[in-house]
Formats: sequence, structure tokens, C-alpha cells
Amino acid sequence: MSAALQLNTGGAMRDYRNMGIQRLRELARATHPGHELEATRAFVDRVLDMEAERVTWHMHENEGFQPFSPAATLGQQPGGGTAAAEPLAIAYERGSRVSAAHEFARAWLESARLRPRARLAVLIRAAKLHPMPTQQAAPWAESYDFIAKHLPIYSRMLQMGSLSVMGDIVPTVVETDKKGVQHLVPNKHRSDAIFKNGEAIKNAGKQARASLLLLAQV
Repeated sequence: MSAALQLNTGGAMRDYRNMGIQRLRELARATHPGHELEATRAFVDRVLDMEAERVTWHMHENEGFQPFSPAATLGQQPGGGTAAAEPLAIAYERGSRVSAAHEFARAWLESARLRPRARLAVLIRAAKLHPMPTQQAAPWAESYDFIAKHLPIYSRMLQMGSLSVMGDIVPTVVETDKKGVQHLVPNKHRSDAIFKNGEAIKNAGKQARASLLLLAQV
């Protein structure tokens, strides 16, 4: 999560890092008597962190994922024991990690109705900033330019399908020549890539975050 944001307000210290997300939501509103701009920033960054966390966990903890090594003794996971392979134990662990706070963050971000391009950019930014588990960290350590070149992969990792271009993505079309013969030719009307390069991702992410900051104060 984002670094702790502590402010001295009349002698009291507010630690936004350890504050509940719903309390942060209250302080983010401009009409709240305790409103502070830092609370708004902390709330939006927490929402984005938690959503990036939720969707990347979902990818690795979907139905059919087995939390044990095929090289372990039959019926056991490394270290012995079979409890973690039990359905109830798996459900408990998922429920503990994907919490009600994650669902609150998900619902709020959905209510913001960001366009897919903006949502993708701001979640890429959050995923790069968020400390991922070891097995997930490597892809997000890549540069923004690398991510732009491999956008469909990163889009799928964030549960947004295989977004790559805006509009028509058909690479070839059928054209009929003057003699009535049909040919498969490159599609000249393909849309531009969603992001031309890494800088475009960063700019879109900043703009999306700015929009969320304004919305959070409402």
C-alpha cells in the first residue's frame, strides 16, 4: 500500500495508512468537517492499490488452481499436511485476503465509470507501485515502454481482456479487385494502438487519477 500519510491536526496525528477505507472515504469528501486533501489522495491511492491487488490475486486464485506442488508426496504439499488443499481452507484463505474493504474499493471504482483506456492505465500504474508477491513481481518491474509493447498480456493480468487497439482490430480484410477476384489484404483502417508508448500510459494514468481525486471529494 501507499506510504503512511501522517498530518498534525490540532495536536492529533492521522495515520492514513492504517485508517479504514470507509473512514478515509469520509475524510476525502470536501463537505466533511475533517476533510483534508491528503486524505483524498490517500483514499484514491488506497482504492487503486486494493483493486490492483484484488484482480491480480483473482488471476492466480481462480477455480482449478491447486496450492500444492505436483512434486510433493501424493496428497501432501511441501512441508507436510493437506489442510491447505481442502476446499474450506482455500475458501477461508481467499476470504481473508480478498476482504470487504477490497469489495468496497471495487464498487467505488466501478461507480467512477472510467473509460477502459483510463482504467487500464491507472491500474497499470497502481500495479507497478504496489508491492507484489515474488511470483508476480517480475512482470510489473518491466518498463512502461515494455508494457506498452505487450499490452494484451498486461490487460489480461488486470482482468480487462486483451485490449490492444481502439476500434477495429481485424488485421486483414477481404477485397474484390476489378475482375471480381477476392483477395485477403491488410486492413488499412485499423485503429491506432491504445498507447503508443510508455509515456502515453503514464500520462493517461495521471489523468485518470486526477479525475478520481475530483470524484472522491464529491
